[in-house]
Amino acid sequence: MTDYGVLADRLSGSLQAGSPARKRLARNGIDPAALYESVKVHVEEEVTKANEELRKRGLSTIERIFIPGFLGRISLTFGTALLCSVELNESKGRVRAVIFGPPNRDEISRKDFYLTQEAADLQGSTFDETEKVAIGYSPERIAAEIVSALMMREFA
Repeated sequence: MTDYGVLADRLSGSLQAGSPARKRLARNGIDPAALYESVKVHVEEEVTKANEELRKRGLSTIERIFIPGFLGRISLTFGTALLCSVELNESKGRVRAVIFGPPNRDEISRKDFYLTQEAADLQGSTFDETEKVAIGYSPERIAAEIVSALMMREFA
């Protein structure tokens, strides 16, 4: 018989201890979860600004959608063809934004926003030419890049 009390205690202890990556980022003065929450707020502000301009020109607007299986992830659509997914990967110290589009919801563009130089580990990683990387961006700049990339259909 499984003792769920023991499992709950272990889970509680591991959640309080936090991951090594989170501790490393905390030493650098960065709380990934707080930064991601700030990114979400700024994305909402940028979407509002962009939609104002899009409406003036009679174009489709950007909408935030809530997908039940993806709580904690920001999902934005532009028109009926484009979807942008933004999520936090605490263990790697990054916010990843991916734009999907036609013909079959294929990935069009992706950009990783690393919170610190150490999290990026540019020497140890093998980035291909299609993957775009940014390091140390503010939440405001991350949000602006995400919204503008969705409108332009790719990350700069």
